[in-house]
Amino acid sequence: MNTSTRLGGFKILKDVVWISLIQPKEDYRFTTAFANLMANEKINLPFLTCGDQNQALGLNFVVDVQDAEKTSDLIEKDFGKTNLTTTKGAVLSIFPHRSKPEIIGTLLDVLGKLGNQPIAFANSPSAISAILSEDVISEATNALFDPFEFGPYRTPEDWKLAQKGKEKLYKEVVASYQEKKPKVYGLEWQDGQALIHVKLDSGHISTMGTALKDFAQFGLVLTFFISRPSKEKNKGNLFFCLPEPDKYNYIGMVQKLLPEASTVEDSSVASFSMNGPHFGDRYGIISELLNSLNEARVELLGLSCSIHTISGVLSANQIHPAIEAIRKCFEVPTVIRKETQ
Repeated sequence: MNTSTRLGGFKILKDVVWISLIQPKEDYRFTTAFANLMANEKINLPFLTCGDQNQALGLNFVVDVQDAEKTSDLIEKDFGKTNLTTTKGAVLSIFPHRSKPEIIGTLLDVLGKLGNQPIAFANSPSAISAILSEDVISEATNALFDPFEFGPYRTPEDWKLAQKGKEKLYKEVVASYQEKKPKVYGLEWQDGQALIHVKLDSGHISTMGTALKDFAQFGLVLTFFISRPSKEKNKGNLFFCLPEPDKYNYIGMVQKLLPEASTVEDSSVASFSMNGPHFGDRYGIISELLNSLNEARVELLGLSCSIHTISGVLSANQIHPAIEAIRKCFEVPTVIRKETQ
């Protein structure tokens, strides 16, 4: 009996370098300063996550291979002492996940079994993305075909054959278009959320995937999901949003499977997401967003930038000032409030 989950597809963005950066100082403006630096140098950031600005701030992001050395030098010059690591790799994205925790959980289970290595995650309403080191890309691609079906691609070989030439086409459109005021297809937001922060051993990613799949039995959806690096060796941080737990004990469900993990819940938060035609293809998008939010004195608790989507989470009482700030720097035709499930 075939029990695999059918998805639309997946893609891999290769020839990138994954940079994990930890700023030891408690400076909530660090992410903005970093984004401005990258924008001024016209360096694209097709993937970036950050979370928890009350502690030493951590970023996961990728740059093109040709920009990696320059980026590291700029960070050292402008920010001084930081904890920075670089890994050549790729961004794997599967879609559509429809914010279902069982799909994200299954992906964590698959990737966690590849070995005890750090893995970075970001999500959008349609896709979940992970940064992988170069040496596990082929193994990861093959492993996806066990729990998932991808449309017409019955085997990894079918998918690889169909991708020939597409990577070059994607690279040719990167940063090819600059708008004075970036366009957004639409902005969606949702309150009544709880932000869960789990600090765990990097070797326990598969078990965390099982915990996420447990949430699926209640019909819950994940409106936000990212990871950020940890100051501690072989540790990682996951941040995700679920509806405020009127009748669910989220921390208890995680700790039942991961009793040694550190888990914190922050209620009364809101999440938002927006996508645009060039969000994944140009520099400066993140910089413009963060500058506008800073001017409005809005502090993000988490940020996810991947594919063509920017998602964020913040205190619920700041969602309306955040939307006003976003409309000042982006052309937003519609704003939709989604009902909490």
